[in-house]
Amino acid sequence: MTAAVSAPARPCPVAPGDLCDFRDLGGFPDLSGKVGPVSVVQCRRCGHGVSLPPLADVAFLYAGRATQDFRQDGSRLGHAIKNVAFRRQARALLAQLPARPARVLDFGCGSGQFTRCLDDELGPGMVTGSDFETSPPADLTGRSYVPAGALAPLAGSFDCVLAMHVLEHDDDAAGLLGRIAAMARPGGILVIEVPNSECAWLKVFGKAWDAWYLPYHRSHFSRRSLRALVEQGGHTVLALHPATVPTMGRSLSNLVGGNKGLTWLLAGIGLHPLQVAGERLTGRPSALRIIARVGG
Repeated sequence: MTAAVSAPARPCPVAPGDLCDFRDLGGFPDLSGKVGPVSVVQCRRCGHGVSLPPLADVAFLYAGRATQDFRQDGSRLGHAIKNVAFRRQARALLAQLPARPARVLDFGCGSGQFTRCLDDELGPGMVTGSDFETSPPADLTGRSYVPAGALAPLAGSFDCVLAMHVLEHDDDAAGLLGRIAAMARPGGILVIEVPNSECAWLKVFGKAWDAWYLPYHRSHFSRRSLRALVEQGGHTVLALHPATVPTMGRSLSNLVGGNKGLTWLLAGIGLHPLQVAGERLTGRPSALRIIARVGG
């Protein structure tokens, strides 16, 4: 079975009226141990990537919060370091918004550590975390949390809805975006952040680049494909910001077959200035953040 046959037909955002011209990037490690052979195809024109085989429902991949999306940091030092980083990230995000929101939903909050830091910045109780787990993660104990399956009654009630590194986890990114945006009030703000499939560090790390993260990451966005997805959803893009996600330590760990423990976290911190410099020099950041107004 060739990549051309396996890849779904997808309109290419840089070639109106034509489909994505996918090339096969080959096989990747199955980090879940639940899927078997996995691969990625990527459009030669727009840079959008798709993980194969397709998965109609990805919930089984996250059973028991066994992935790095949900896992709490095992060391007090690692948790403290991430707190510092997440507080800085929360302040930077709030500075990018057109106005300070009164009620925020962090959709796909994962471990909840960033959610808590953002809630501390805005004032406790102003940020609600949500994910498909019925119980909140440890970092959101005593904070506002609503399971994704129970969000429907809150549709249209949030000033700002965040989906930070969420869209890439679903084969139907457009459908997921629609469900996320529906939680914002008309004219509210939508913040989407995803890994950049055209990151400068891809050429250095290749398949060991941590943001490939197969089979958990299902869609791989470029600037053009992310903007097209948001605009096709009927939303007005206000800004598209480069973002740096600290992937150096985990990518190095992938290269040597190590774990993702404190040693690699510290290695990533030490190499972070190099990562930032490389991304700024090339204009190819490790992540992309779109801020949009819901419903145009």
